[in-house]
Amino acid sequence: MTQLLGGGWHPAFSLPGYGLIAVAALLSWWPARRMEIPGRAIDCLAAGALLFACVALRALFSPEAYLARNDLYMALAAMTLYLLVSLSLTSSKWRGMFIGFLLLLGFANCVVGIVQFAKSENFSIFSFLPRPDYGSRASGFYGYPNHLALFLEICVLMGFSMAFWSQWRPWMKMLAGYVSLVCALGLLFTGSRGGYAGAAGGMLVFGLLSLRIVGKLGLNRAIILLAVGLLIFTGLGLGVEHVLSKSTVLHERVEQHVKSGDTRLELWKAAWKQFTLKPVVGAGSGTSVYYERKLNRTVVGSDPVHVHNEYLEMLAEYGILGIVGALMFLDCHLRSGWKWISRQIARQPDSLSMGGDSLAITVGAMSSLAACIVHSGTDFTLHIPANMLTMAFVCGVLASSGSARESASETAESSDSNVSPYFRLALPALALWLGLRALPTWPAEYFSFQARLITSDSKYMESGEEARALEDLVQRGLQWDPLNPILRRYAGVAQTALAAQATDAAMQEKWAHQALAAYEEAEKLAPGDVYGVLNLAWEYENQQRYADAGPLFKRAVELDPTSSNAHYAYASHLHAQGKLAEAATEYQSSIKLGGGLSAQMGFDRLTNEMKAGSTGAPALPEAREPRP
Repeated sequence: MTQLLGGGWHPAFSLPGYGLIAVAALLSWWPARRMEIPGRAIDCLAAGALLFACVALRALFSPEAYLARNDLYMALAAMTLYLLVSLSLTSSKWRGMFIGFLLLLGFANCVVGIVQFAKSENFSIFSFLPRPDYGSRASGFYGYPNHLALFLEICVLMGFSMAFWSQWRPWMKMLAGYVSLVCALGLLFTGSRGGYAGAAGGMLVFGLLSLRIVGKLGLNRAIILLAVGLLIFTGLGLGVEHVLSKSTVLHERVEQHVKSGDTRLELWKAAWKQFTLKPVVGAGSGTSVYYERKLNRTVVGSDPVHVHNEYLEMLAEYGILGIVGALMFLDCHLRSGWKWISRQIARQPDSLSMGGDSLAITVGAMSSLAACIVHSGTDFTLHIPANMLTMAFVCGVLASSGSARESASETAESSDSNVSPYFRLALPALALWLGLRALPTWPAEYFSFQARLITSDSKYMESGEEARALEDLVQRGLQWDPLNPILRRYAGVAQTALAAQATDAAMQEKWAHQALAAYEEAEKLAPGDVYGVLNLAWEYENQQRYADAGPLFKRAVELDPTSSNAHYAYASHLHAQGKLAEAATEYQSSIKLGGGLSAQMGFDRLTNEMKAGSTGAPALPEAREPRP
């Protein structure tokens, strides 16, 4: 579900999936599903608990609760799924079925992605999920090609591992291999350089693990497997080269180099500056969006919501404690997978059936984790719920590699733990926390998304019906979550539109008063959000409270120095107050930052006034809709 709905980028699309995970976790407490905690999983589970504690505690004590909410809910869902896989879904049968489902989703994404690539249009399955303009780059069900790339990397590596090393029936292995090749083609069509690097890293690990396994087989079997693998990967390489040579877009993407002043480099520099402010515990969950606006002094193509580097974002938001917890988590799981593969090879040399399907699943999981580690250095793909949940499954596999039911020796090994079985209560406890904390906010997020669709154009400023529909959606959402600053801003937008459209003076005053109250509440809930600050400043101007508006416009510029809109709004305010020299500076800043025709016209008008010795004021800025 989360996968199909844009990867769950909006809480309205991710929360239903979290609810299903919570239900599954509660059902895992059924007596037939309860098993002892495997002794070999203790280190991994402890590392997982430590990382989760770092994220959850920092989210609970972050400066702005709403900003931290997404990280907290996603961490709860990922940890719940991780424990579900590592403690309950230990059978290779269940894990194999899950991998088959991933391959099916990967194939479906590729079908959509091939249409997007072939037609070079923003094709989307669901009309309510419009796809941003990425040209011919494939994004599948996701909204962003780079996010699809990570998922396809996992599909490719898991599929190849099952095709080479599982005990599936021959036709199933051939099908897995075929789907993997399709996913490799889809990955190529994403044009994601981070995806290419991640896939290369994952394939390197897959190749090294495969060579280790092949080295323990008989000479004839080893030669056959090496020959088949060489043919497949040679053909894959030639196919990649052919596609690149035929596509100008993909060829240009591959040929691009990181240069001084590159957007990603500037975002990384800002993240490092953010880290230095609070190096131990970080600035707080979700705060990168604020600090990237404030500390990034260069022009970027769009609002920098994330750092485009998971490690730097972790360091900036969670500090040294968070990044150490993440590195310990990765180390424990990679070592766990390696030790299990080594034990299986030592126990059953010269056998293609060593470890059963669990060997193939573990090799695929190791390779997938390696791909994710590489790709995370250039993108923020783990901030997409669908990808984070997929990686939770991968890490859960590595935490308890192999099936406790596949052999008597494995059963004995799984029972060597002195850990009380009551520690399994952590799983239903997390499920209850997730259900009681996150799911009640879903209706508010749903109405918030519906309001976002209405404000995607300016019809609500002219249509009373649209404005009333927006107001109704917002009020229904606020009944579920009165502390949602996005809904508060939407309330102000709707009420500003209704005030502008009202013909009766009393109704105008009523709606204007309510709009101001909504904007003030939104600013209190999210004081670092430049859009909320601008909305409140504009409303103060609409009500001729210029002394209150001025400091807010100045603060908006301080919060986002690279925003042409913030500089233009401040310039217009200064111009209206007769502060022409200061206004000229702000107009020029807006123009340099791409402010466009409005900023240029304002500056020209001001220049003419200065030449004429006039201090006349231009029209005040109109009310604006907020950015969701």
